[in-house]
Amino acid sequence: MGCSDLYGNEVKLLDGTGNLIGSDDGSLYTHDFLLLVAEGKIPTHSIVHKFGRNPEVGTTAYEAIWNNGGPYTGFNATSAEPVTIVSTSALDDFTDTGLRTIRLYGLDENYEAQTEDIALSGTTPVTSTLSYIRCDNAKGLTAGTTGENQGVIIIAQSVTVANVFAAIPIGYNASMVGAFTVPAGKYGYLLSQSATISNKQSATASIRIKVRAPGNIFTVNGEAALNSTGTGYIERTFSSPGRIPPMTDLYIEGEASSTVAISVFLDILLVDV
Repeated sequence: MGCSDLYGNEVKLLDGTGNLIGSDDGSLYTHDFLLLVAEGKIPTHSIVHKFGRNPEVGTTAYEAIWNNGGPYTGFNATSAEPVTIVSTSALDDFTDTGLRTIRLYGLDENYEAQTEDIALSGTTPVTSTLSYIRCDNAKGLTAGTTGENQGVIIIAQSVTVANVFAAIPIGYNASMVGAFTVPAGKYGYLLSQSATISNKQSATASIRIKVRAPGNIFTVNGEAALNSTGTGYIERTFSSPGRIPPMTDLYIEGEASSTVAISVFLDILLVDV
């Protein structure tokens, strides 16, 4: 089946890599745009999936949804520094039975994206080669016979040590940080966000997303309520998401009627400026 414009000229539909969209039987098949982005077929576009968990959201103040609890300290960094990576277990060592190597995902002093692979050394801190002003994601690459990290792995700036970027909970092999910074040269578009009370306990909770553009302060850009006896899970999908400027910080925080675990998820479309 061919396609024509208003003047009868043949129109060819191509994907992001220049391949003709169609089929051998003459029928025309369309593709989901976001699926093509996920497959790397739309140039200058990518999708980030962020997830975070706070195992003990309290009742007296809002806490960021990340494994360390309390305020998220990764956004306190004002200059790039090497980071130290250390576990609470000696078994998380590149020669032992726990997690052996991890990959860091972060931003350099210019807020450009960078990654680095690190061989762990148990309870002895290892210092990265690269410097980071943001580092909100880390994932395990290799492990010993246990297949997972045996201790909590902390990633923090090496000089300003109070600036903890991420923590990998025991057995997760991945950091759980419900925060993200849009890299330089990119616009961000929040496609969806979701949250759940993730342990079996009767409670209500309030969650909200906070955003800070460069040179500004954090402001609340949305709020929702959770109820473990009713709406224990909530999801919001944005059909026309607002544009988030480069180098903007955002995170989700929560407060509950009793101490509970809250998990959150973010899907963000990145487009080159």
